[in-house]
Amino acid sequence: MKISALLIARNEQHIIKDCLESLSFADEIIVILDRSVDDTASICKKYTRKIFSGSWNCEGERRNYGIKKCSNGWIFEIDADEIVSKSLNNEILKKKKLTNFDFFYIKLINYVGDRPLKYGWMGCMAPDGKFCMFKKNAKKWSKGLVHPNYDLVGKKGPGFKNFIIHKMSKNISDLVKRFNRNTTLYSKELKLKNQNHSVSLRKVISRFVKSFFKRKGYKHGKLGFLISIFNAIYPLISIIKSKEN
Repeated sequence: MKISALLIARNEQHIIKDCLESLSFADEIIVILDRSVDDTASICKKYTRKIFSGSWNCEGERRNYGIKKCSNGWIFEIDADEIVSKSLNNEILKKKKLTNFDFFYIKLINYVGDRPLKYGWMGCMAPDGKFCMFKKNAKKWSKGLVHPNYDLVGKKGPGFKNFIIHKMSKNISDLVKRFNRNTTLYSKELKLKNQNHSVSLRKVISRFVKSFFKRKGYKHGKLGFLISIFNAIYPLISIIKSKEN
């Protein structure tokens, strides 16, 4: 069974080349460009002709559109700031032969600059892993502006030994921008729901404890502390933003 690499991107000219070059396992590459105005499209044309441009306010709808555009039985979903290593590439080729399974979970190693974050909880910043390899009809995204949920149908396959390399942020300033973007998007979701939302001090503390102590974020020192703070106040900041005009 052949495999399609599904790449979602928006104004990613500075990083998308590394991602595209790591997709040698794919029988086709599908690129979904969302409101891109930089040179992302011209870079992608060197690797694939299957480029679809549009405008989506909802991440879930954008990803479901991309899934429909894939022509192969297997789909490997990836973002422009992610890279498939050679060892993961080989493992994907082996796993796609296991056609009695419908989806696979792959862990991520998130990077800030050149520093891999192997401890802690990314929470609002990035996932620890995801079901990104699946049969075409096995996954459907729900509506959501940032990190929406999805439904899976079928049988889960064995876990991967190798990781996806996620270039989460170039530096601390970029990390702060990521936090600001995610809280803004989530605040819009809260406003659309038009419900009264609140967060307790206990929840803020428990999120910090989970990130810094239980998941051992302290092993990354000051950076681990900063990420734990972001995770702790994420719901609070999002609620405050949702009440702004």
